[in-house]
Amino acid sequence: MKLVYWALPLATLVAFGALYGLFLPQLLAEAGGAIPFDLRPLGYSAMEAQIYLQSLSPQGSALYQGAFRLTDTIFPILFTLSLCLPLRRRGEIWFMPALAYGMCDLAENLAVARLLQTGPDVAAQAVSLASGFSQAKVLAVIAALVLALFGTLQAWRDR
Repeated sequence: MKLVYWALPLATLVAFGALYGLFLPQLLAEAGGAIPFDLRPLGYSAMEAQIYLQSLSPQGSALYQGAFRLTDTIFPILFTLSLCLPLRRRGEIWFMPALAYGMCDLAENLAVARLLQTGPDVAAQAVSLASGFSQAKVLAVIAALVLALFGTLQAWRDR
């Protein structure tokens, strides 16, 4: 079990590093510095989505739908599991925010993929769905981080 406690967070950090250290700078460059949908915690409007999709180069769209999306699928799975580690002895209800985060992030990825495939003529309803998942993901991860921190502090105190 000790191996999992070290390997899982380490794998999460590697995925995070690839996502934000390697692919994000490329994605920003391919969109003229515009922030990708995944990094807009307050969501975005249909107009903002259309502007982003117009500014994103074909190479940027390929990156967003390829390596970035693949890594952004691996990361939330690893991060969800990492958030659950300090809560494993607490009870099922404690896992809910972490699981909600993981599900919202993966759903957001699917919704964003549809936006990218549609392009600038994207429907407002599709943008609203993707934006809602972005906002829900942020709320869920905040709750999950608070619970994981609490679980970690409790485990240290119980030693």
